Amino acid sequence: MYSKICILLFISYTCLVTADSVSFIKKCKWDDGKCAKESGQSVLQKFAAGISEYNVGVSDPLQIDYVDASSPNMKLIVTDVVVTGLRNCEIKKIQRFEDNSKLIVKLLCSAELNGKYDMKGQLFVIPIEGNGGLYSKVPKILINAEVDLNVKKGKDGKDHWIVKSWRHTFELKDKSTVKFENLFPDNEFLRTSTNELIAQNGNDVIIEIGANLIKAIVAKVVENIKRFFLAVPIEDLSL
Repeated sequence: MYSKICILLFISYTCLVTADSVSFIKKCKWDDGKCAKESGQSVLQKFAAGISEYNVGVSDPLQIDYVDASSPNMKLIVTDVVVTGLRNCEIKKIQRFEDNSKLIVKLLCSAELNGKYDMKGQLFVIPIEGNGGLYSKVPKILINAEVDLNVKKGKDGKDHWIVKSWRHTFELKDKSTVKFENLFPDNEFLRTSTNELIAQNGNDVIIEIGANLIKAIVAKVVENIKRFFLAVPIEDLSL
């Protein structure tokens, strides 16, 4: 009886250690862009929901406590940020270099942001100030990210991708909405006229003062990718 139990335990252990530890990943060759794009799209929602066993946090909704989005002409502090919609991004391209030195990703996303702001400075050379609720809807934003990689041995003795650095750009592909509550709390005329200006120029507002906030959102997603790569060896992610 004891020997049968030992055999069963051995078989169970063997199955566990030989099973694909990330079965939801379809492994692709470095030069198979079509496979990489399809594989990435198939796991995007799972990744956005968070994968606790690989130390990947939730990115939809994505929460950011504090962002200093100030520029030379504007003091802008944004807090209690919640971004939704990232799970529905469309992967337009994933490219990995043969030497594992770089990863290029293009994502087309639609997202909504809610938070609080504290702002004083100039917008389009016009004075602006206020603090209160912030809302933005971006129906189409194309994010281009380049990630520089290293390969290092992990604690498991296997090769892992390590994120060295990253860069990004973004393009707004449709009209965006931006709303600041409580602008010029003591001046109704300025509040009304400034709100009308912002409503008519949502994309320009995001380009003018939203770049640092978008960078903070991308940084949160990249941090989750870093954690995933640290937890999962290359051999489980790529052919």
